[in-house]
Amino acid sequence: MKNALLVKCAIVAVLGLVLWFPLMMIENTIQERTRYREEAVQAIAASSAGEQKLWGPVLTITVEEEFDETVSGWIKSGTVAGTTRKTRKHMLQVIPSAVDLKGHMEVERRKLGLFSTPVFELNATLSGHYVAPTAKDLPGLGPNARLKWGAPVLSVGVGDARGIAGAPVAMLAGSTLAIEGGSEVKDFEGGFHGVAGNVHLDGSAKTLPFTVTVRLVGTSVFGFVPVGEVVTANLSSNWPHPSFGGDFLPRTRSVQNTGFNAQWGTTALASNGGATAQGFQVRLIEPVDVYQQATRSVKYGFLFIALSFAAFFVFEQLKNLRIHPIQYLLVGLAQAVFFLLLTSLSEHMAFAVAYGVSATASVVLVGIYLASVLRGASRAVGFSTAMGTLYAALFGILQSEQNALLLGSVLMFLLLAAVMLGTRKVDWYGQVT
Repeated sequence: MKNALLVKCAIVAVLGLVLWFPLMMIENTIQERTRYREEAVQAIAASSAGEQKLWGPVLTITVEEEFDETVSGWIKSGTVAGTTRKTRKHMLQVIPSAVDLKGHMEVERRKLGLFSTPVFELNATLSGHYVAPTAKDLPGLGPNARLKWGAPVLSVGVGDARGIAGAPVAMLAGSTLAIEGGSEVKDFEGGFHGVAGNVHLDGSAKTLPFTVTVRLVGTSVFGFVPVGEVVTANLSSNWPHPSFGGDFLPRTRSVQNTGFNAQWGTTALASNGGATAQGFQVRLIEPVDVYQQATRSVKYGFLFIALSFAAFFVFEQLKNLRIHPIQYLLVGLAQAVFFLLLTSLSEHMAFAVAYGVSATASVVLVGIYLASVLRGASRAVGFSTAMGTLYAALFGILQSEQNALLLGSVLMFLLLAAVMLGTRKVDWYGQVT
């Protein structure tokens, strides 16, 4: 009896390991579908515009300096010194004293085959003011320097310039700028700029107010890099599933079923304003990532199979009913197919509906099969009820992303406790006490 029990334990263990392979194949299939979706998202971004970022605006001012330079020469009577007029250019980059972004994002899902991703159209207005530079901002002026201030150039960086929809409008000190493509600063090559030919600088400190209106198209992510002494932003959208990240989280936010509204604020002391900065960032996420949910669910697959095999094994010993290894294997395969069915159905319907359909199909199939294997409908109903309870518990774990580890650990402990307490009086050599 002891040898027969050990042999059966070994067979059941081997069958469990064999069923690990279809679970691994299903998980690989899920990962492959995830890659297909990423490729579809990249294709959508390639056909319109990818993740978007706004940077600036920044003023670039060219200053021409004419100054005296001492020169020396040689004549028969000796060395003489004199002066000559020289010229050189200075490039000044001026950040706003204050800049405020106000924008609204209209979001829609764009599909490619079975896959979709959120695509947005942002209507944004940048406003604020600069303090015009003076001679004190120029390094090392020469003797008798005379300065000629060039026309300021206002530049705005854009992460993906293909997403600039329509012609941006920019004004500086009441003057409308003629917009040209490309940014005039090295931090951002993509974007646009405008030359303020009607704005004349004379080296005196004065305020230069500005406004920039731009319409941007992008995919999934928008970021605004804060460049200025004081930077604020207010962003609203009809998308109800934002994820805020970047270098700064919103100071206030409101997320409802109809969309979100968020406000940011920072200063030059806290931000670097470089091209690599993420700044104020919002990511438009899908409410339910079906592939992530399916991947998380399949990780519990081996546990489900192990529990089923354990239940069969205990039932065999208690009821003296022999269950063939092939029958173990078929029930295990039915549970493995549940995860594949869940993944395929969730591509065509809501995840909760796909889960319910897949779980019901699996429970009914196993229940009908076990009515013959266990030689009784009541036994099959009891086993199917327990199996359905496990599926319901797993669904609860999947929906509670923040507490998934805790709930999964508690579930495993309770199941183990139930098996241990339920079999504490079993004489595994063949007698029930």
